[in-house]
Parts: sequence; structure tokens; C-alpha cells
Amino acid sequence: MTLLPNGTVTTDETLVKPAPKRRQPNLKFYDTVVREIKNESPTVKLFELEFADPFQFKAGQFVQLDLPIDSEVPRRSYSISSPPRGDNRIQLCVALEPNGLGTPYLFNEVKAGDVLKTSQPLGRFTLPDAIDEELCFISTGVGISPFRSMLLDAFNRGIVKRDVHLFFGNRRTEDILYRKEWEQLDKELPLFHFYPVLSRDVAPKWNGLTGYVHEHYLRCFHDSRPATFYLCGWRDMLNEARSHLAGMGYDYKQIKIEIYN
Repeated sequence: MTLLPNGTVTTDETLVKPAPKRRQPNLKFYDTVVREIKNESPTVKLFELEFADPFQFKAGQFVQLDLPIDSEVPRRSYSISSPPRGDNRIQLCVALEPNGLGTPYLFNEVKAGDVLKTSQPLGRFTLPDAIDEELCFISTGVGISPFRSMLLDAFNRGIVKRDVHLFFGNRRTEDILYRKEWEQLDKELPLFHFYPVLSRDVAPKWNGLTGYVHEHYLRCFHDSRPATFYLCGWRDMLNEARSHLAGMGYDYKQIKIEIYN
């Protein structure tokens, strides 16, 4: 997956701005060292990048990597999956797209110790400084990346005052990224509720939710109570979710979107 560089809904007709077709000369880039590459699932890798100095960003933002690939747009955008810690490292959770340009290079060519050109933080898909309402996060695949950054940061700062629901759709159990971490948070934090949903190849011992995420968040919010929704994943899933939520009476300002393509 490659993240289109922005994300929030701006009008009823437009989910996101178009992807940039040319280089953005005003962006600042840094040389970052790849300190760790870790397999998160059969098709997803975690890349930990180290800057020379502390890297300041907001949870939910993304960076662009300027990759040495044969493309008119060699820059690829990836959400930061780690929360702000005031240090000089960030983590990117990247899913392999075999027919793409950026992810095959990252998966097949990049090794620990290599240097990647990484941009300044970008994007407005972030949480407010104070959270006084119920939140619902809906994601599929590596769409979970910005949510991990946002939720860990929010809980670390103690700004969560109402229930937070995370609906995470995947095909198989091995695709559930950060599963142990989410399950541990669900046990430890009374306000956090984790709902993993599997759509196919359900293991015999799976006792969780099945099908698609839509039926489950719709059931949870059947009463259309006040809430803000954060959505991240494939375009078709987001369009369907937005349509469902609008049909329940939620205003587009209550639906924040980051789209992968």
C-alpha cells in the first residue's frame, strides 16, 4: 500500500486531495539510518529509522521517502506507526505491493544500516489536544499504522476521557498487526475496546468477530450517539463506511479519513 499524502474529508464530494504528480521542492529531507527491519506479518515489515537529531511530529502524521527508483514520482508516503517520544527514531509499517515501485525496493533492496532520505512530517490526520467525546477507529491492513501512533500517544498523555473503539478488519489471524499489543491494552485500559474482525480463512480456534468491519461498528453505534470516527484503509472500504455513517446521521465533520491506494 502507498499512502496518498493527506487525508481528512474536506467536502461531501472529496475524500482526499489528489496525489502529487511532481516533486515538492520545498520539502525538507533528512538522511536517516535504517536501524531495524522486522517482519510484522507475511506481507508487512516494520522499518525503524534514526535521524541525526530528535524528530518532532504529531501522532497520525506521515513522512515521504525519496527512493532511488525509476518513476516520475519517486517519493512514497508512509504513516508513522510509532508515537511521538521526543527521540530521534520513528517506525514505519509497510505492506508489500508486488506490482508497485516503492515497496518492492524497500523489501528487496533496503537493509539495516542503509540510509534513506526521509521528509519532514506531513499531514493533518491527527487527534485534538483534548478528547471529550467517544471515538471510533475503523481500519483495514496497514491502515492501522497511524492509529497505533495516535492511540498510544493519547493514552500516554492521559487525554482520553470517553470510550475508544478500534475495529480492525483483516483476512486472516496472521494479518492482525500489533495484535498482542492491542489485546493487552484492551485488558489494561477500561476505556479501550479492541474488535479484530476476520473476513476469510477463519482459524478453528478463532472466537472473535467475522465478516466485514461494517456490520460490527454499525451494531456498536446503532443508536447514532455522539462520536467522532477516524477511518484508514482502502478507498472502497472508506467510501462504504462513510456512506453508512452518513446514513446514520453523522455529519462529514465527524468523519476523519486517511486513504491508502
